[in-house]
Amino acid sequence: MEENNTLRFYRQGPGNFLFKNSTSLFLKMQRIRTIIVDDEEFAIIDLKEELSSYSDIEIIGEYPDGLSGVEGINELQPDLVFVDIEMPKLNGFEMLGQLQCNPIVIFCTGYSKYAIDGYAFEPTDFLLKPIKTTRFRTAMERAFRDLERKNWEERLARQKSQIGYLLLEFRDLHGEARKVFIWPENLLFLRPQENNANYIEYHLEDGRIHVVKKPLKKALTELEDKGFIQVHRQFIINSNKILELHNNDTLILAAANAPQIPISRGNRKKVKELIKNIGLH
Repeated sequence: MEENNTLRFYRQGPGNFLFKNSTSLFLKMQRIRTIIVDDEEFAIIDLKEELSSYSDIEIIGEYPDGLSGVEGINELQPDLVFVDIEMPKLNGFEMLGQLQCNPIVIFCTGYSKYAIDGYAFEPTDFLLKPIKTTRFRTAMERAFRDLERKNWEERLARQKSQIGYLLLEFRDLHGEARKVFIWPENLLFLRPQENNANYIEYHLEDGRIHVVKKPLKKALTELEDKGFIQVHRQFIINSNKILELHNNDTLILAAANAPQIPISRGNRKKVKELIKNIGLH
């Protein structure tokens, strides 16, 4: 029977959550490193008062504007950030756009008009000032849930990368963020999207195509040590899938759905050496 690792959450009083799956039951004791960015001193005081009942929250920084906020967040790499929107120097949206890390975000603002724009940054919640305690607790429940999910996803990504999976991150046709792990050995070739060179098509043996925003050069760097080679400015191929070299300028791959892959003049010598080394003709 397949193990069910779905996490469930149980409230154990303010700030303490019990996480349960089918094989373990444990109280999460990790300190949640938190930063507040708000230009209103009373708003910071109110937030700190609400947070004081959460024993696992550690406030590591308070900043009065977006400019100092972005510097502090990038330096301290917090788990959770409370962000006002209307602030001097940089507003909350501009500040988040300059972050070099990915904390859980809760917006705190006096203006509901920002809600639609704010959700473009995928926040955990959006609180309106003055903040009500019951509403704040709901936001914190969501924050703890998102933190646990994020930690689990990061652990899973590390584990899978260690055993050879390739992680692809992209948005689907509905604009939803997605993560897919694939085995490089199931990948046939890569090419830039026809009408947008900023996106790469990952073509798999089974006919699936994943479109990812990434430079072709970066994709090659990630796959070079797994037997992939660039044969044309438009194509990176899996050398383990080469079936035949045709007329010294075209590769036939071992898949019925694969197109013929052109070889540029500058790459022909490299491809011929590869063909010789793997014993093909």
